[in-house]
Amino acid sequence: MEVYTTHERVICPDHGLWIGDGIGTIADQFRIDACREIIEAWHHHKNLITRHGHAQVCRAFHISSVINWSWYEQFQHFSAAMNTYESLTANHPRIPNSPALVAAALYPSIVTLTAAIASPHWRYIARSPRPEIFLNRVRNEIIEGWTPQGAFDPLRHWMETDWTVEFRGSDTILPPKNR
Repeated sequence: MEVYTTHERVICPDHGLWIGDGIGTIADQFRIDACREIIEAWHHHKNLITRHGHAQVCRAFHISSVINWSWYEQFQHFSAAMNTYESLTANHPRIPNSPALVAAALYPSIVTLTAAIASPHWRYIARSPRPEIFLNRVRNEIIEGWTPQGAFDPLRHWMETDWTVEFRGSDTILPPKNR
């Protein structure tokens, strides 16, 4: 049986299991009890939906996921996500290098960037002639002092284009693809 879920249903609160991106079958699910930051991000994600609406947060989450996965693939991401990943692998040594473990570790960063992208105020600042305040927020809250720059940076690409118009993605997270 394959597992399909929506963007905000990434954990099972009753069982403390990761059921989000990277989970293809029930056997792939794993406990996240040791990683409080994932549960806190999940609550933040639900609050964002209340504040900005399901459709807006769905688009922002999709964009944030693309950006964070691109950063991860380019740089193996930042220490906060790596610390979460190491906690998860310590608790689940039989499933290292699982796309689901990486997805769970990236989830708090994805939700933090989702908050900025879903907010009309922060989206306006990001696309303004002076986006430094937006970039400072991202630098301080997500990427630990590093500044996104250059033509190939996915955040800069989003800031200079309008992905929200192009987004036609489904709300459903499909079973994992090889990344």
